[in-house]
Amino acid sequence: MNDNQVSKKVFLRLLGHPFVIAPAVLGATACTVFWALSFPAALGWFACFAGGLGSVGAYITRLVFDGGKTARAVLDEEQLGEQRASESALDDLDRRLVESDKDPRPETALRDMRALMRAFEDFVAKADSPNAPAVIDVRSRMRQLFDYSVRSLERTLQLGDTAKLLSIAAARKPLLAQREKIIADIEACAKQFGNTLATLQRLDSGEHFGRDLSRLSDELDQSLKVAERVEQRLNTFLDETTSGVSDQPLRESAANNPQKGN
Repeated sequence: MNDNQVSKKVFLRLLGHPFVIAPAVLGATACTVFWALSFPAALGWFACFAGGLGSVGAYITRLVFDGGKTARAVLDEEQLGEQRASESALDDLDRRLVESDKDPRPETALRDMRALMRAFEDFVAKADSPNAPAVIDVRSRMRQLFDYSVRSLERTLQLGDTAKLLSIAAARKPLLAQREKIIADIEACAKQFGNTLATLQRLDSGEHFGRDLSRLSDELDQSLKVAERVEQRLNTFLDETTSGVSDQPLRESAANNPQKGN
């Protein structure tokens, strides 16, 4: 969420608190009762005004003494919701990888990386304050690599589905070869995750800690650059392959009906 969305949610949450709503409700109720009993109209309007003023005062009081607690709660809930959505999407990807074929390597790599990311999150939570920024920087790069790997796993499904549409072994071969390369890259990425985590857990918090973290960040940066180039080439390959497979039925139809339209 951006700052405007957070501010809007905080405003609505503070405004909807029972302590803020109650004075206005009581004022409106009193006004209704006074009107039903034929009390002077001024008394009813005074009750409404007093209730509204009480709600404004309660809102301002909560805003002043809130200390950012509501904003933190809103951000925490949003983050939790995003995490749940992400985990649900990964669970769905895992299921589709299992159902797509009998090759266990893609789903195994996915499960390993998810476990390593959870272990790394625990490590970050326990990191010493002086080293926390550098550790978080490493985590950011690992998260980017993880996202690249997840997208690559999606590509293996696409390659597998496209290969199943082809009846000629020679046509399937480049697709399956590309899939093998992707799986090998993902397994190498999982290995790098494990090495990074093991290195961090092995390091002392001494004078060399920051230098070692910088080295890990540089290694992850290089991996990210490679992953980005691979993803670009893969997207181009998939676009060309998908277009070729889509055009194949049209070419076969034209070959089988050479006289059509003459």
